[in-house]
Amino acid sequence: MRNPFNFMTSVGFGFAALLATAGCSATTAGPPPAAEQTKTLRIATDDEPGRPAAAQIEEFARNVKEHSGGQVLIEPVWKAVGEDKDDPDQAVARAVVSGDFDMGLVPARAWDTEGVSSFAALHAPFLVTSNALMAKVSDPAVADEMLAGLDKVGVSGLALFPEGTRMLFSFFEPVLTQADLAGKTVRAPRSDTTYDLLRTIGATPDDLVGEQFYDGMAAGTVVAAESSFALAGSLPKATTATGNMVLYSKLNSLVINTKSFQALSEGQRRALKDAAAATRTWAVETMTETADDAAKFCKDGGTVVVATAAEVADFKAAGAPVYTKLEADPDTKARIAKIKDLAAAEPEPRSIAPCSAGG
Repeated sequence: MRNPFNFMTSVGFGFAALLATAGCSATTAGPPPAAEQTKTLRIATDDEPGRPAAAQIEEFARNVKEHSGGQVLIEPVWKAVGEDKDDPDQAVARAVVSGDFDMGLVPARAWDTEGVSSFAALHAPFLVTSNALMAKVSDPAVADEMLAGLDKVGVSGLALFPEGTRMLFSFFEPVLTQADLAGKTVRAPRSDTTYDLLRTIGATPDDLVGEQFYDGMAAGTVVAAESSFALAGSLPKATTATGNMVLYSKLNSLVINTKSFQALSEGQRRALKDAAAATRTWAVETMTETADDAAKFCKDGGTVVVATAAEVADFKAAGAPVYTKLEADPDTKARIAKIKDLAAAEPEPRSIAPCSAGG
């Protein structure tokens, strides 16, 4: 006769083993992974809605949301360092470096005062003067090396976005010779390279803010502003642009505080990079021709004049010392040479026609 004790014991041991096995399996599998939490990144700019750089931020935010499936959101902080701030572009850059903001859209020209020289070639006098060349120098094949120069200050560069060509907009008589600038002030955003150029052509550059700007114009000591057709309408009075004398082109650097970037997941970092690339493509494709911008500028109340070939040549010759200074750095010299090669392969942009207010 079978021992009932042995039978029950065997069943008990078997049931216990089954529970133990189930317990081990449950422990090994663990709970299902939690969904990645939505991350919001604050991006600083000195611009405000309605301006070209603001449109780039808005397009980037849209792309980030799309590429991350809504897991990363971009929150723009307009006029991030306040109104009437001296050197506002540099103030934004420093706020991103310090970690006060996660990200920033900073004009590339601003970094040369902050110990970053890798963008200097972009602002060499009279070099990058067309949309086609802006597109080429903002391409990752060229831009990534320049963006890498930001690493040493604690930010990571994601992309360069082209914005537009820059020239002089006069409040009084047109600027056609260096004598028109002698002893006078030109309002210009802070940049060592741009300021060096303006000084060599006879002007005193200053990033005037608030009443300083208005008082200088009223006194006749501030005779012009370094700006673009897209932004000249925001100047306090009608201006005359020297349309065929492009000083340089403005490109904006999209940057993120390196610690903030490293704190993101691999998927989130990839979404930011993909969104930056998509936004750069959009920025290139939506650029309008400078000649068309000039015509619109006149319809909106401005005036465009063109300098003679000899007058342009005189300004370019005056800018030669800036090249000497820039090319003292071997890396900058090599980048200038590369940009010159790219420029040589491009056809001349459409000529800018002179026009007067209203037409």
